[in-house]
Amino acid sequence: MKKILYTTTAFILFGLAQSQAACIATPSCTTLGYTETSSCDGGLKCPFGNYWYCPSNSGGACSDFPYLCLGRGYLNGGGIGADCDGKYAKCTCYDGFEWQDGKGCVEITDCRIGSTLFSDKSCSMSDIDIVSGAKTPIGVVVYSDGKGHGQALALRSIGSYQWSTSAWYISTLPLYVQELDAARDFSSCENSKKLKERGNKNELPAVWGANEYSTEGTKSGDWCLPAAGIMTSIFNNKTIITTGLSRSSGEGISRFWSSSRYSEYYIWAMDIGKNYGILKLSMSNSQDVRPVLEF
Repeated sequence: MKKILYTTTAFILFGLAQSQAACIATPSCTTLGYTETSSCDGGLKCPFGNYWYCPSNSGGACSDFPYLCLGRGYLNGGGIGADCDGKYAKCTCYDGFEWQDGKGCVEITDCRIGSTLFSDKSCSMSDIDIVSGAKTPIGVVVYSDGKGHGQALALRSIGSYQWSTSAWYISTLPLYVQELDAARDFSSCENSKKLKERGNKNELPAVWGANEYSTEGTKSGDWCLPAAGIMTSIFNNKTIITTGLSRSSGEGISRFWSSSRYSEYYIWAMDIGKNYGILKLSMSNSQDVRPVLEF
């Protein structure tokens, strides 16, 4: 119900509707549901401006208060500001939902960086489906090209692997000797495909390990070793990605292999504490493998 807020300025409630509605001392009567600009039979005058509550009007006094603030995406039925018979003009939204006038709390479902990727390939910035068990998270989006395509990082490392036990020269796969150049390589699965064509799982354990990974909703061959640019994207967006991993019950960011080469003997690896988030390592080292899924 509307509540009366008394101030040092006295005002009088007119009309027969005094028992049905009351004004709150505010400079904006329209926020209280007073929409009429002229008097009406049985109406109640708001003390600020020429506004009236007219019981015969469609919607009545609560016409500007359409939301109960209950249901999916609403935070504990929490309304913002004054209420009118338990309805509000605006509501507080659950994490991962945003307020849209005329629509209420709308879920953020585009696959933006930091969102959870589910086994049905949908995305969300909310844990509402995770908590309820309605959907299964399989990754967190760590890169987006701004055109609806991106890459999601696996929720955890699949183990420690050597990248290779011997030097590799592949004419179709460039070498990136500068960090900035490596940071622009986003060809995760293309790199991995070229590497698989040249070496088997015994020769390139990290590449094949990532390729053989699968989850609910995916199969072997869907995932691949991330390129160095993906690691730079993680570095640039580490706060929101870390939040997404936590929301999705994933592991934090550790050091793991990329598919981008520095030389015939060295490979770029993820290192959140380095420039661009990458560090060159000898391919004979054993490091975590954290696959990505392109979408």
